[in-house]
Amino acid sequence: ADAGADVVLCEENPEIGGALSYGRYDPAVLSGLSSRLAALPNLKLLTGTVCNGWYEDNWLPLIHGDRLHRTRAREVILATGAIEQPAVFRNNDLPGVMLGGAAQRLIRHYGVRPGDSAVVLAAHDDGYRTALDLLDASVSVVELVDPRSAGATSPLEADLRGKGVAIRKGATIEAAEGTAGNRHLARVRVGGSWIACDLLTVSIGSAPAWQLPCQAGGKVGYDAATQTMAITLPEGPVHLAGAVAGTDEIEDAIASGRRAASAALSRLGHAVADEPPAASPKVARPRYVQPIVADPKGRDFVDFDEDLQVKDLQNATKDGYREIELVKRFTTVGMGPSQGRHSALATARIVAEATGRTVGEIGITTARPPVGPETLGVLAGHHEALERRTALHARHVALNAAMKPVGAWWRPYHYSDSSSADEAVREEILAVREGVGLLDVSTLGKLEIRGPDAGEFLDRLYTMAHASQPVGRVRYCLMLNEMGSVVDDGVAYRMAQDQFYVTATTGAVARVYADMLFWNAEWRLKVDVLNLTGAFSGLNVTGPKARQVLEALQSDIDFSRDAFPYLSGREGTVAGVPVRVMRIGFTGELSYELHCPSSLAPALWDAVMAAGRPHGLRPYGLEASR
Repeated sequence: ADAGADVVLCEENPEIGGALSYGRYDPAVLSGLSSRLAALPNLKLLTGTVCNGWYEDNWLPLIHGDRLHRTRAREVILATGAIEQPAVFRNNDLPGVMLGGAAQRLIRHYGVRPGDSAVVLAAHDDGYRTALDLLDASVSVVELVDPRSAGATSPLEADLRGKGVAIRKGATIEAAEGTAGNRHLARVRVGGSWIACDLLTVSIGSAPAWQLPCQAGGKVGYDAATQTMAITLPEGPVHLAGAVAGTDEIEDAIASGRRAASAALSRLGHAVADEPPAASPKVARPRYVQPIVADPKGRDFVDFDEDLQVKDLQNATKDGYREIELVKRFTTVGMGPSQGRHSALATARIVAEATGRTVGEIGITTARPPVGPETLGVLAGHHEALERRTALHARHVALNAAMKPVGAWWRPYHYSDSSSADEAVREEILAVREGVGLLDVSTLGKLEIRGPDAGEFLDRLYTMAHASQPVGRVRYCLMLNEMGSVVDDGVAYRMAQDQFYVTATTGAVARVYADMLFWNAEWRLKVDVLNLTGAFSGLNVTGPKARQVLEALQSDIDFSRDAFPYLSGREGTVAGVPVRVMRIGFTGELSYELHCPSSLAPALWDAVMAAGRPHGLRPYGLEASR
């Protein structure tokens, strides 16, 4: 954003900062970054918003509550962090056993003391920080258990010892036991001895949040030297930063963010200040990975969603399921709500050990979108009522029409300057009975049936005989379903031997069109069905003086009684507009329907209104029509 790019920062939590908001870090780091964000007008911050997938060309669904922001970005930086991993031991699912980050969140986000007396399993510095936070929250830390050898020291070790915390090196949690009914943690076993506690925090390592990077083409590997999962992305518009890129410390995370931003800005064509070279390249530290051994008594859970124990995965490999995707489907590991976030790495290690391969050869299962849960309401799209307007909507409004929704369409109920609605409707009815009226029928369904079997196709759907219908004639058509029930009606105008123009009712045209497509695929006749409902508009000119109005317009169609009899159709131009005209009547009076391309409908409306003015023509609405 400093370089001038438009930036959206999407944060799934209610506040920004990630681990800075709950971990044991200098608060000035987060406050400094936050103040810089607030000062940038070209940076939009979306908190409480989940990026629920990565799709082709950087299309991102950003979900905030019940709103979906459909976002397209030229460059994307994924700073999705890392997922803390649980330890596997007997009764590791007891209430009171939690990840170190969970205890820190309870303390700093919610002001909750997570227990009274705690044992901390710490295989790296984050566990030591958790122990210090517990002490600050008045939780007694009975013992810190560090499974690393005595030579692996932490800079925080002296601080903890100074506060009276006993630290045991080269040991781990072997099992846990609960109170009566296993309602809560009561004690843990370390080195064969039991330690009473009501809280056990576990900090043995993390796995990068691989879901979005993998959807963007990333590959997950395993670095045996550092004993960590690593993600690589192909060269392109997606970049990694922070813990998902493998950084450990906050300074390294910020530096990786700068590098990712520089790469994105270069691709965008922005000027980028050269990053100073690192003083000395850091050597990645090997991490402790706790061995996973099946407990003879079981209840050593790998997947808490599916209640899967170590022996379940080992038995799957014994049954011949050696590949991780098959193990997943045979055991359902990773198929619960967490989608493998806390079980994928442990599963890969168990399968690798059981099949004599490396974790890198085993890999992890595919991470498809969505990343998290989605409500059906979000997927449904707009929650506002659908609105459709005919091409003549502005003409109706200009004539003081009372517009009301009919299904999705807005239609004029009546036209009135000052008279009441009842009076306006009576006057419109009289105009049709004694003079001439004009009705917008653009909402009617309009379907074109083309092909050598068009007549036979209509014969199978409608009750009338359309295969023998002469060209230039119009027939009423009544549509039945396969049970013989009436589902729609309209008219069919045979424009050519292999072409029919068929109307359908406003409310049923979508179903009629879908049924036609279905039966066309079923019957395999030589027919093509085209939906012209939105492409064509319709005007109904009706009343004793209807013919006089149309004859007053410049046209190449002969509207005389003999040349244009009842239930006939003609093609031509009226007032310079190409039209399909059908002489049909639903008012009981002389009536013509003029159908034309919707883009030309306002011009045709204006021409008919002008030609009808000497004859007292007035538009009429839906109430008069009814």
